[in-house]
Amino acid sequence: MSGAVRALDGSLPFVNFNQLRSFYAVAQEMSFTKAAKRLHIGQPTLTVQVRALEERYGIELFLRSARGLQLSTTGEALFAIARQIFLHEEQAVELLRSTNDEVAGQLRVGTVGPCFVMNLVAKFRQSFPLVQVRLDSDNSEGVMRKILEAVTDVAITGNPGDDPRLHSVRLGSHEVQVFVNRDHPWAQLKSVKLQQLDGQPMIMRESGSMTRSAIEAAMAERGVRPVVVMEVPREAVREAVREGLGIGIVSEAEAREHPDLHLLRISDYPSHTQSYVICLRARQFSRPIAAFLDLAKSGARSR
Repeated sequence: MSGAVRALDGSLPFVNFNQLRSFYAVAQEMSFTKAAKRLHIGQPTLTVQVRALEERYGIELFLRSARGLQLSTTGEALFAIARQIFLHEEQAVELLRSTNDEVAGQLRVGTVGPCFVMNLVAKFRQSFPLVQVRLDSDNSEGVMRKILEAVTDVAITGNPGDDPRLHSVRLGSHEVQVFVNRDHPWAQLKSVKLQQLDGQPMIMRESGSMTRSAIEAAMAERGVRPVVVMEVPREAVREAVREGLGIGIVSEAEAREHPDLHLLRISDYPSHTQSYVICLRARQFSRPIAAFLDLAKSGARSR
C-alpha cells in the first residue's frame, strides 16, 4: 500500500463520503457485487471508490483471499465508526421526510420469526403507510446483537436484555406447547403431562432459543430427561416432526395449524416465554421507532 496522500500543509484531507459510503456498503454485505446493487452503482465504480479510500490514507481495509473478503483490523474499527455516521444520516433523512406530523422513512425490524411479528407489522403499515419496513429474522441472541450494533432499529424477542443501552416494552406471555405428527400415538390427545416427555425423542431448537430454554428449565426442575435426537433451526423443526423424527416444541405465538401436525398443551407444569419490543435507549424517540413502540404498548394494554 502506498503512503497516505497529504494536503499541501501536510495534513490528511477530509474523508470523502462517497468513498466512505462505498466502504460501508461492502463491509455490510461482505461482497462488492451485493454492495454495488445496494447502492445502485456499477461494481467497477464501487471498487475504485474503496481503493481510493485505502490509497488516500495508506491503509488496507479489506483482506482479499481465496476464502473471500474479510475486514482488516483497521477496517473493523472504521466500520464501527461508519455505522454510527450513517445511522445519524438515516435519522436526518427521517426527520426531513416527516412533515405535518406524518411518520416516514424506513424501519428495520428484527424478529425471532416472521410469523411472530407479522400481525404487529401489518397494523404498523396500516397506521404509517409512508414507512418502509424491512424484516430480519434470527434467534434471540442474534436479534439482540443486531440491535446493539444498530443493524436493526427495533426487534421483537423473548429477552429484554440487561444492557443499560436497551429500552424495552413487554408484549405478553406465551405458553410453550409440544407437537407431533398425525401418526404419533399422542395425535388423539389434547394435552400431555410434563413427565410423559421423559425418554421421548425430541427435536430441539438451536442454542439461543428462548422457547428451548423455557421448556428445558421446566424439565430440569422436575427431573424429566428427554432424548434430544436433533438440534435444528426453527424452520426445520416442523419438517423433522412431520417426518416422524421426534416431538417438537413451539411457543403458542408461533404455532400454526397444519394437517400433518397436532399441537398439545403441557397440562400440569406449563412453561412460558415472554415477548418484548426492544430498541436502543438512545433511539427510542426516533419517529418510526417511537411509533412502533406506541403501537406495541397499545396492543399489550388491549390483551
